[in-house]
Amino acid sequence: MKGQNIPPLIIYLFHISTILWGFTEQEEVTGLFSKDCILPCRFPPGHDEVIHWSKENKNVHSYYQQKDQLEEQDPHYRLRTHLFRENIPSGNASLKLSNLTMTDEGSYTCYVGTVQDGTEVEVLLRVRAPSSYALEYQKTNTERRLKCYAFLTYPAPNISWIKGNISIQETDREETRNGVLYSLRSDQNIINMADTYYCHIHFHGEVWAAEWKMQDHLFNVEGGSTVIPCEHRNDTASSGFDSGFSVVWTLHRNAASSVLASFNGTSHSPQPRVRVHENDFSLMLDDLTADDSGEYLCNISTPFYTKLTVRTLHVENSGKTWKIVLGALFVAVVTTVATVVAVCYLKKKREEGIL
Repeated sequence: MKGQNIPPLIIYLFHISTILWGFTEQEEVTGLFSKDCILPCRFPPGHDEVIHWSKENKNVHSYYQQKDQLEEQDPHYRLRTHLFRENIPSGNASLKLSNLTMTDEGSYTCYVGTVQDGTEVEVLLRVRAPSSYALEYQKTNTERRLKCYAFLTYPAPNISWIKGNISIQETDREETRNGVLYSLRSDQNIINMADTYYCHIHFHGEVWAAEWKMQDHLFNVEGGSTVIPCEHRNDTASSGFDSGFSVVWTLHRNAASSVLASFNGTSHSPQPRVRVHENDFSLMLDDLTADDSGEYLCNISTPFYTKLTVRTLHVENSGKTWKIVLGALFVAVVTTVATVVAVCYLKKKREEGIL
């Protein structure tokens, strides 16, 4: 195969040889959009290797006479393919395909012929976008709203809402495009805070789920400490902190929000009096003030689901508390004194024979 044969003829003769020898393999590979991936192709080592990668009728990469032959390469793959030439003598004709696009998805054929043997490998490449999902809770002076996001997906996913156990229509929607990738946002107004709201994103036969729930109110006084529970699924701990698991506590007050603490194996907080318990992810607050009153949101997220739990904390001003206590004591003292005076007055009148 060292002669100056026309490349298509070499490929044709080699393809016939692989049919006669009957050595065919099948592989499946999943790559991420805009990243690199390797299409595997192994063959029995031999001499005078001829390698041809193709997709349908497109020339992806050719190699013979111990060098790349790219004159007939399809323009779509130009400067994006690479053979590991140092590994070819050991039987490795794998191809690195750089900067994946969605149009790269499909079935590739690797033909390898040597003086001794012939091999054909079919590689099915699936390209997935680096999709991510999120559920956001927003509180203003007039409404409460949930926003369900799907970032950088292909094709566009389907987003659905459930309130309690009833399917409902979204309040609003926004869609943007980045090339072939979609980013979607679906909004839902919270009408009844006693209900649990669910957002489901359906994508590639899988479902990402998120839920929002309002829990009971909590009450405390200034100077004290409190623990705000965070409701979570039983399998949360098994998710692992190295697989996208996170806990974030946020305070919503007066139409503004601020992050108080986070947890991804260890607790992080800019305030020393605030920390997340490592076992149940509850929020521990010390030295409470009236400014700590508000809605506390616990956001537990994994790559597969998100759970938002909201609790309202009321912190009573200690000054008001003492005023109430002192007022009650004053009333009690006045009542007692008045009673004693009345009793003494009546007793004196009896002694005087008036009564």
